[in-house]
Amino acid sequence: MTILEMSTESSVQMAFIVPLAQHLRKQGHQVVLACSDDPGEAGQSFVEELRRMGFEVLVIPMERTIAPRPDLRAIVALYRHLRRRRFDVVHTQTAKAGVIGRIAAFLARVPVIVYTAHAFPFHKYLSPWRIELYVLLERLASLLCRAIAVDSECVRSRGLAFRIASPEKIRVIPMGIDTERFDPGKYRAEHKAIRADLGLRPDATVIGAVARFVPDKGLDVLLQSVALLAKRFPGLQCLLVGDGPLREDLRALSRALGLEGRVLFSGYRTDVPRVLSALDLYMLPTRREGFGVAFAEAMSMEVPVIASRIAPLDEVIEDGRTGVLAAAGDAEAFARAAEPLLADPDLRRKMGQAARKRVLERFEQSLMCRAYERLFLECAAR
Repeated sequence: MTILEMSTESSVQMAFIVPLAQHLRKQGHQVVLACSDDPGEAGQSFVEELRRMGFEVLVIPMERTIAPRPDLRAIVALYRHLRRRRFDVVHTQTAKAGVIGRIAAFLARVPVIVYTAHAFPFHKYLSPWRIELYVLLERLASLLCRAIAVDSECVRSRGLAFRIASPEKIRVIPMGIDTERFDPGKYRAEHKAIRADLGLRPDATVIGAVARFVPDKGLDVLLQSVALLAKRFPGLQCLLVGDGPLREDLRALSRALGLEGRVLFSGYRTDVPRVLSALDLYMLPTRREGFGVAFAEAMSMEVPVIASRIAPLDEVIEDGRTGVLAAAGDAEAFARAAEPLLADPDLRRKMGQAARKRVLERFEQSLMCRAYERLFLECAAR
């Protein structure tokens, strides 16, 4: 089959579509990527990197927000590509590419159109009229595709509750983690050197998180929890990896809580598995999540995780076995959840091992790739 994989953001191509596209190529399918040429977290474009990996990349300029004229131009540009070259499957992800891609593919009479909703674009933080608009767009666009794939039962239930599509059309395919890349065994011999590189003490107990510095991630709650825990665990350090608009606010909060020297801000890094290997505990009090990839990556590295008791994190983490769930937004609850793990290295080790086992069994990348290939073939056979 000839397959087009499309998203609004090239960064999504790197994290999700590239592994899938590589799998499909190995199975003998022809794969073309389409995305906008947006900068990633570090400010660089991934389009040239995708091309260096051997992929043909179609650059389709797309705005993230609703913009009628640019959106129409994007539909026309993609339609022309699809008419010039016959595709058997168009697979879209991210909300904007999901709508533009499905319209263009339908007009070009592509036989199989599949949309992946990592999270539907309507949520409680939006105004009512915007929610109604997004729901209407998703309902209409769903009529143009054979199947909608989602990462979790939580997202599927939300799609059904808003009558986006029929139960038969919405399939759950959990996100896949590259467990070979996120393998703790690769980094054990370097543990002290990695900690030194990050500015961490070799004997410290380290809580950490990898996240964008935005309100949804709850990093303010994390810092408040660390301040509470520091009273009982004087050797505690905290490592925050990432960047974003709240960077200076979080630094100021850290100082106000008396955490200077205890909390380290490493900035944006690409060596995430190496960073995770330096942690004793991964804690991130997110206020909402699409799937929880960051938690699953930490679990794959045998790092115990503490997360908010929200969907879909309760599908990824088995509370008390592969991690601990705490009340969202409650710094004291997160501190209480962390205390037994910080006090007991053996408990951390056992929970970390159970966490990696769960990822290998449920969220391994090859499982996801094979599931998508089966879905494409099933849709093509109808």
